[in-house]
Amino acid sequence: MGTLDLNSISTDQYFANTNYVADKENSSVSTTKGDKSSQVDDSIQSKIHNSAVNVSISMESIKVFLNIKSVEMTQENTNSQSFLMNIINNTEVYDFLSGKEIDGGLSLASIGYDGKPITELTPDEAKELVSDNGFFGIDQTSQRVSGFVISLAGDNVEALQEARRGVVQGFEEAEKMWGGELPEISYQTQEKTLKIIDEKINELLKTDSQKELEDSSNSDSVKEDK
Repeated sequence: MGTLDLNSISTDQYFANTNYVADKENSSVSTTKGDKSSQVDDSIQSKIHNSAVNVSISMESIKVFLNIKSVEMTQENTNSQSFLMNIINNTEVYDFLSGKEIDGGLSLASIGYDGKPITELTPDEAKELVSDNGFFGIDQTSQRVSGFVISLAGDNVEALQEARRGVVQGFEEAEKMWGGELPEISYQTQEKTLKIIDEKINELLKTDSQKELEDSSNSDSVKEDK
């Protein structure tokens, strides 16, 4: 279809699962004098981007399935039946929704979900999961996904911006995968997720600007003392 859980799994556990041993302490981020922006190694930046893409796609796949599953299947509901069959015929997606671990170490457990496999839910159970207070509702999912990418990038603006691009790309790929349009809850969740990420980016940028201002003020003070 890739810590923090998207409730309890740590970033180091996640990277280990995706064959990325945390070299980030040695090579992922470096800051040089005279350049206040942190530089992210291209290979690490690519992993961050791809991880955000995979998480975004997995979340939307869950929402699509839950949206369909929450509606009773009837003969008149042929579109939903067709959609459900497409998901069932997508082996990797169906394995993921069934609770199995797929390539990259991603599974329902790795995103913090420990309930019944998504594929075995009744319509009422599916509705509950995407309700306002549900595990895959707007609030919890947006907090989980944004928390994941923020943890992945740390306080590095460049890395977080790349993770944001990954979230957007994953969402767009999910749209194409599932017929060009996702359930309304997906769009509402995506909007809230990006808002949280953008607020973090703005916070980090503001901090950088303040540091530059302080450095400039300190430099002026030294010149005046001389």
